[in-house]
Amino acid sequence: MPRSAHQFKEIRETRKAQIMEAALELFATKGFQSTSIANIATNAGISKGLIYNYFDSKEALIKEQIIHGFEELFSVFDPNRDGIITGRELKILIIELFEVIKSDIQFWKLYFSMMTQPAIYSLIEGLIMKKVEPMFTMIAGYFRHEGYKNPMVEARLFAAMLDGITLNYVFDPVNFPIEHVRDRFLNLYKLDHYDPIPNPSPAGEGSPPTQATATASVVESSPLRSS
Repeated sequence: MPRSAHQFKEIRETRKAQIMEAALELFATKGFQSTSIANIATNAGISKGLIYNYFDSKEALIKEQIIHGFEELFSVFDPNRDGIITGRELKILIIELFEVIKSDIQFWKLYFSMMTQPAIYSLIEGLIMKKVEPMFTMIAGYFRHEGYKNPMVEARLFAAMLDGITLNYVFDPVNFPIEHVRDRFLNLYKLDHYDPIPNPSPAGEGSPPTQATATASVVESSPLRSS
């Protein structure tokens, strides 16, 4: 019996995921430059030609890896899509980020190795900044609302600390006390008292009008704002 369009779609998605998983393992362990399409095909147990049915090049493959790797994190950022980050939402973001770090060490190894190689990082920098810039702006809006003197600098510091935590964990997951560090991080920003489960009712934590104003102000003053 001929396969249906749905079955063909499932087969294609499964094969694509197989290629991406094989590539991620090699990129993270051997490095992007040292990994060839032939290496990826061998690791995936498929022919080299079949990979080109899904990806035009190794560069296209790694771009897809980065987009896919960040999607889970972006999906929990500003869950109600109102352009404002509340304390509860920031706590949810941090908790989810720590879970993502623990569940996909290979991806984060790849990401940090690429950051130290400008020629390779340039392949994905635009993709990352397109996603990260609005996140910086909203987090800075939260810090402005909380009374921080320089909210954009605080947002940068916030992100830099998370990068450092991630880097330490992915290269020493056995000894790095990630749960304790997560709790200390939440306490540092006075987020530990928020209930991490969103309350859908109007009685839940709202988004004060002053915070919306603060976020808009940060958008205007942000050095990351596109011209």
